[in-house]
Amino acid sequence: MIRSPRRTVRFVAVAVAASLAVLTAGCSYLGGGDTGGDSGVLKILVHSNAPTDAEFKKINARFEKEHPGVKVQFSTAIGTDFDTVKNTRLTAKDVDITEGSSQGGTSLLPKWVVGQKESSWVQGLAAGAWVDLTDEPFMKNFSSGVLDQFAYKGKQYAVPTGVSHETGVFYNKAMFQQYGLSVPTTWDEMLHTIDVLKQHGVSPFIMGGKDLWPAVLPTFAMVQSLYPDTVQLDKDLWTGKADLAGSTSLTLMKRVQTVYDNTLPNWTGIDYASVPSRFVKGEAAMLPDGSWEIPAITTADPKFQFGYFPMPGSDTASDNKYLASKLEFSLAIPKSSKNQKLAKEWLALYASKDVYTDFIAGSGFGPAQSDLKLPADLTALNLYLPKSGFVPAWDQVFHTNVSAGPIVATPFAYDYIAPLGTESDMVSLTKQMQSAWQGGLPK
Repeated sequence: MIRSPRRTVRFVAVAVAASLAVLTAGCSYLGGGDTGGDSGVLKILVHSNAPTDAEFKKINARFEKEHPGVKVQFSTAIGTDFDTVKNTRLTAKDVDITEGSSQGGTSLLPKWVVGQKESSWVQGLAAGAWVDLTDEPFMKNFSSGVLDQFAYKGKQYAVPTGVSHETGVFYNKAMFQQYGLSVPTTWDEMLHTIDVLKQHGVSPFIMGGKDLWPAVLPTFAMVQSLYPDTVQLDKDLWTGKADLAGSTSLTLMKRVQTVYDNTLPNWTGIDYASVPSRFVKGEAAMLPDGSWEIPAITTADPKFQFGYFPMPGSDTASDNKYLASKLEFSLAIPKSSKNQKLAKEWLALYASKDVYTDFIAGSGFGPAQSDLKLPADLTALNLYLPKSGFVPAWDQVFHTNVSAGPIVATPFAYDYIAPLGTESDMVSLTKQMQSAWQGGLPK
């Protein structure tokens, strides 16, 4: 699977190297922790992310208040350094709760994927390195559609934090109302929206192209709309049946090109961190991005009125019905933990409805629990979700072929399209994609 776009698509090479380093130590942190002991210190390690860090600190304070004499030692690591820190702490038996699956749940490699290794998380599960949480009462609070993604041989070892919807588009409600625009539900309607905005001198889109990875999100959205079965697409790619130079792929690439061509001038020089403030100031009417940007947008201007809808990449409205999402990181207890009882009590507090509701509202994640009373901007997204609460996005389904070359890393070469890259001829680009992918398949 390709890594999460928000944190790791921009670091593909580094992340792969870091993952391999963790894999080499996949079984080094096995150990029989004291399942009932209490050293007075509960050690938690997660990757650094300001919104979730703030929410975890609130939970820690409440946990300490409810458990006099217990101190929660909360620590974080930044970006791709997290894997190294996590592995070191696990090897030293120096952590009680940490991330299990960093993204993508617990899916095993399908039989059609050849020459790739299972994730370090799956290898650790196979080695018996994580505590079984299946029968813990708090696990029942989470949605079945999400838990199914984390299951390993019918058991649950990971507690979800949430999901992030990544195939949608934020829009400025005031601008849409001013120009008589409705939320587009088909590609033709999107083209109409673009034309109306341009007629009034308004840039249709804004993105943070300087960071590169945000530009992949429209591509993921187009895949979701144009390919009815993404699992089948992944299989067809690996078995050589899919044609990346075919008509559907060509349509996809041309529509991504249209988004780029109608994005704010010089957008490739815009850093991602500045995008929310520029969006709320009205520099563009739409922002293709993940739902994780909701806190940043509301912080930039609490009064700003915005909505979020699925990018309509298909000519058929029903193909654009749902937002596709990625699983956010999970929380798990290593067998080497000396405080498994305390760790389970912390997870039970975290998973309780009132605490989890606050966590979701503050983190910007979509919920992994149902029937939560959430802010209106999060509740509105439920209109675009199935009953199970989860549709896996392309980066949760696709398995990268490291032998096929960087042009097909996703495998749709979004970063080769001008102005990110130099290609303006999508017929030529899709032929290059097909050649590279086929050349990397096992002989």
